[in-house]
Amino acid sequence: MSVFTSQELSSSNVYHPVMTHSPRVSSKASLRPQIEHVRQKFLECGICRNEYNNNDRKPRVLPCLHSFCDQCVKTLVTRDIITCSSCKEGYDIPGGDTCNFPVDESREYLINYRKVQSKSGQIICEECDLKKMATSRCRECSQFLCSECTDAHRRTKITKTHGVSSIDDLKEATLEEYQHVHTCKVPGHDDQPFAFFCYSKSCDKAVCALCAVKEHQESKGHEIRSIDDVYLENRRAVEVLTSDLKHRQLSADDTLASIEEIDSKLESQQTSVAEEIDSVFDICQKIVERRRNELKNKLDAIVKAKKNRLQRQTEELGQHKRNMDDASEVAGSVATYSTPSGSLNIKDVIKHRLRDLVEKPFETTPHDNADIKFQQSCLGDEFQKFINSCGAILATSAYPPNTHVEPHDVIIGEKEVAMVVYLFDVDGKQQHEGKVDIRAEVTSPDGKVTQAPVEDYTHSDGCYKVLFLGSKTGKHKGSVYVLGEDVNPEGFFFYVVTGRTHSGATFNRDRLRSVATSTPVSGSRTTSPGVDIVLGDVTCPEFVFDTSISHESIEISEDAKSMKAKPLKRSHVGSSNPTESGRLLNYRGTMANVPLYKPGLFYFELAVQYRVTRLIRQGSLFEVALARLGVVDKHQAVDCFPYAWAVSARGCHVCGKVCLQTWHNGQLLTHNALSPRTPSPPGTSVRLRYGFLLDTVKRHWIIVDAKSNKIIFHFKNLVVSELSEPLWPLFGIQNSEHISVVFQLITGNDVNSIPEAATDALAI
Repeated sequence: MSVFTSQELSSSNVYHPVMTHSPRVSSKASLRPQIEHVRQKFLECGICRNEYNNNDRKPRVLPCLHSFCDQCVKTLVTRDIITCSSCKEGYDIPGGDTCNFPVDESREYLINYRKVQSKSGQIICEECDLKKMATSRCRECSQFLCSECTDAHRRTKITKTHGVSSIDDLKEATLEEYQHVHTCKVPGHDDQPFAFFCYSKSCDKAVCALCAVKEHQESKGHEIRSIDDVYLENRRAVEVLTSDLKHRQLSADDTLASIEEIDSKLESQQTSVAEEIDSVFDICQKIVERRRNELKNKLDAIVKAKKNRLQRQTEELGQHKRNMDDASEVAGSVATYSTPSGSLNIKDVIKHRLRDLVEKPFETTPHDNADIKFQQSCLGDEFQKFINSCGAILATSAYPPNTHVEPHDVIIGEKEVAMVVYLFDVDGKQQHEGKVDIRAEVTSPDGKVTQAPVEDYTHSDGCYKVLFLGSKTGKHKGSVYVLGEDVNPEGFFFYVVTGRTHSGATFNRDRLRSVATSTPVSGSRTTSPGVDIVLGDVTCPEFVFDTSISHESIEISEDAKSMKAKPLKRSHVGSSNPTESGRLLNYRGTMANVPLYKPGLFYFELAVQYRVTRLIRQGSLFEVALARLGVVDKHQAVDCFPYAWAVSARGCHVCGKVCLQTWHNGQLLTHNALSPRTPSPPGTSVRLRYGFLLDTVKRHWIIVDAKSNKIIFHFKNLVVSELSEPLWPLFGIQNSEHISVVFQLITGNDVNSIPEAATDALAI
């Protein structure tokens, strides 16, 4: 039963149905505007905009809580799937009939409430066909009645005990007066009200007292409770969920506000940066223009100087030539026109002048030249390259929650790399932009916080490195802030040590690293008998359990496809054997003989059979993981490391079952029971088959139950690429004294098909 308080109707901006008893309505004036809002948003079908009724337009509620009338809900069906027109989510149709979607009766209460409260229009009698104006309403029948029908209602034996209220009284009534009284429809129960609720899975419905006594006895497996208790319990549960949802709404509002702020800031930043670009390039243009004018002015000065030299030479040589012309003309005139005696009288003067002019030297080479060129130094292609390097737009799409931080131990007194930071966008694509706003802090064991310098290695290594000079040994907490946001409030932990230490592993890491880049020589690793196969877009790589490095507690079959834990005497567990050099010392299991890192989709399966031999209370039983080589053998399991992703079976002290859990970086992500039996007693035997689909491009790892074709978990944002360290499949078995576990590896051409659930999950 859903009713609404006047405070919720009058003060809230959005209509929220609340399961609670309704107080008296105190103010009709303050209620009326909200009623109009309710009519528009709640009482009309969101498609046809017709008001709901109790006949052919009942409000059908979809699983997304959006409602549509009987007529319109049928138009949303396509191939047995109904798609909500509001949120676009699709759902199966229960029983194949849209009439099986529940009806929200509170809409009818509010429609009737609005009719009475509204001053416009008249309420028509719903009992007779005369369409007379209603004067009262029967609560039990949920009908408005005219005066004649009211009189008849009060005289009829069946209805004379019904609660009939006048329209004027209803104007001052609460919403509770409009609620329909539900009664039992079982023949012979005489409209008994529902007083109990049967909680059994086969029922899950309200029942009357007679039904509870006759048909729903606890001895037959029924669970009967007071309907008021169930109502209050569910109301509290809804209120808790509503409160949680409101917190999520506030978080969504904050995120939307942040997005709006960033969007607005983007526009202002675009304008600001564009103005800055224009300003700088305007200055550059002025500098180029000034240089052009300088060169042209220098050209003008050079040409002018050359012309002046040539002009002076022209004037001097011109005068000399005129003198020679005059002397030649005079000498010729005397020789032609003078008498011999007259010519001889001036012969000495003529000869002396001519001799002087002949012997007088002059420059036969021009004093300057026209050799002027433009040297295009730092221009042309060089200038284009220079221009291309002038300025840059610095931007990043780094998504702080997807940031990966790899902590490293450092030696005391030496400034070393304590954390390596890799940036990724919201889609998981690695970002290589430099000069991103990254800040780092380190908290020492005594609580002292130090700012750590961050160096940009994006051009060489595609990452940022946080340097730290440790002055105190012990566990330190690193905090990384990207674009002002703390990427992991819990921090990243590393140790300041007195000297470089080893993990305690004795197996050959260098030999394993070589597997990822080259083909090892014969005998250096376990060989694979099969070949890789491709199913569609998915590669099923052929690999086996590596027998050369497996822990001494692990027994692997000759074909290296099956492994189990073998019993060891307690004195031998963890002991070092010189003949076993190169084996895992801490990790109770083995690795695949090849890593996974190349671009593509990779799939393999693991069949697991376990049998409980002793009562399990808690502790890890077996583990399958992907991890970087650097974290292997530091512990009996890898679920606590940042560069490891694990699914493990554990005895759970909370529920007393064997539970399948997913872990990353020491955080429990999911927790589901493997066996329905509680607790799992000795002798319990379980067979499982898991599929593992790795997408090294999107960096997803999907674990699927290959038998039921159901997703167990979907890891995202793994650090795996050809530029990063490879990820190695790991297989571990622990607590063999409590449980007997056998792993059977299915790889290469042993894989028959890829579960649809796994490939479908990649599209989400």
